[in-house]
Amino acid sequence: MGLSALFATCNSLASDVELTEKPREWQVWTGADASSNVWLLYSGVTSSPWSRMHEEGLKLRASGGYGEYTYSDRVPSSDPALDPRDREATFHAKTHYAEILVGYLMRFGELTAKAFVGPSIIGHDISPADTETVVIGDEIGLKGVLELWLNMGERGWGSLDMSFSSAHDTASARARTGYRIWPRLSLGVEAAVNVDAQGQCRMDVSSASGCKSAYDRETRLMDYGRAGGFVRYELERGELSLSVGALGDKFSRDGKTEISPYATVNWLTQF
Repeated sequence: MGLSALFATCNSLASDVELTEKPREWQVWTGADASSNVWLLYSGVTSSPWSRMHEEGLKLRASGGYGEYTYSDRVPSSDPALDPRDREATFHAKTHYAEILVGYLMRFGELTAKAFVGPSIIGHDISPADTETVVIGDEIGLKGVLELWLNMGERGWGSLDMSFSSAHDTASARARTGYRIWPRLSLGVEAAVNVDAQGQCRMDVSSASGCKSAYDRETRLMDYGRAGGFVRYELERGELSLSVGALGDKFSRDGKTEISPYATVNWLTQF
């Protein structure tokens, strides 16, 4: 439904905070993401039990979130014999997710790579019941995450975060590139794509299964994307970031892609 969006890009923490003399073995973060028809609150914690947070070693992560979203779709008539025409329906959904991941950080010169794997649960409670969607109810699956951070010269940097969970086949990818206009302040651009099992049905992905209606083949990958700019301020022990931009999503049969603004704020602290 385009909300998968938010699940993976929320946990992107592959920043390159400078090492200090004192070990900092915990990171805690919280944030919010909102657009015209969806909002999500999330929080999480990462532990580095046997090394400093930005040194090579084992990392443990737990996170979760809750949000709501609305969407409209054309569905078959409730009584085809009396009225065979399709009808427009509006749905309201409550969603939640939680995950516990085990990972490892490695450094390759200016490149920092983190990989995580573990169980995740994603739930969508939709009202009224949407008989045409495959993304409904709670589903438990295995999640994998890859986060890359690259220093480009003294002030430039880039990041790429990708994840996939077998829970509702939820996948996401986000790329960022930034430039430190001051030692602690970065400006940059970002782009992301987020899709789940219903999105795969709508795009007619060959590997998608369980698609329930003809309306599930009406979108392109870009309809589940977002692009914008961000500002990132590096605190003494963490960071604060704000992103704004536009995202697309399409649920109707008229061929029109709706464009909506979005905003994301994230605060992270380390100790």
